[in-house]
Amino acid sequence: MIVHRTAAVFSLLLLLVSLPAEAVLAKGDRLKPFSLKALDGRQVTVTVQDGRLTVIEGEDVFHPAAVLMDFWATWCVPCRRAMPTLQKLHDTYKPSSGETEGGLKLFGISLDVKGSRIAKPFFERMKFSYPMLADPPDAVLPSGVLGTAKEIAAAYDVQEIPVVYIIDASGTITHVHVGFKDEHAAELEAAVSALVSPGSGKNE
Repeated sequence: MIVHRTAAVFSLLLLLVSLPAEAVLAKGDRLKPFSLKALDGRQVTVTVQDGRLTVIEGEDVFHPAAVLMDFWATWCVPCRRAMPTLQKLHDTYKPSSGETEGGLKLFGISLDVKGSRIAKPFFERMKFSYPMLADPPDAVLPSGVLGTAKEIAAAYDVQEIPVVYIIDASGTITHVHVGFKDEHAAELEAAVSALVSPGSGKNE
């Protein structure tokens, strides 16, 4: 009986260890500010200023209706499957040309150890155009602003990828999911469209 009970406990432990880890941050948690370089060399900072979600790209300042963060890596098969959906969301909900208010700012965050040296040729080969962040910025960052992909992944409790976070105009997380299946495309569309008008770059 003891042998059987020990075996059962051991099997349960093995099952728990083998289960996929989940992203720990949940709906209602707050944005953790970060800054990274995009593949084109621009520094991108995502933060909250005066209670408003704020994206600083080089010298340009935006107040989007939402930010979508996608943690991924080139070796991750589900990450690659998600990319066409992310490109479609970027194309549909990005701010209108010249607009600095409203719309969706969508960012991939590469967790490849070599950063843009690996991510850039992969991204260009796949012909995606939404913003991809990979490398630490050259500038000294203010206290409390995360400055490497590894630090950001740790702060957002990313334990397996892909992980997607959607953050509203106040800096509050409104949607989280781990992994990617075909049904996630409609789920992401619904989560974004609840915050952003397609094509208008404005809130509903």
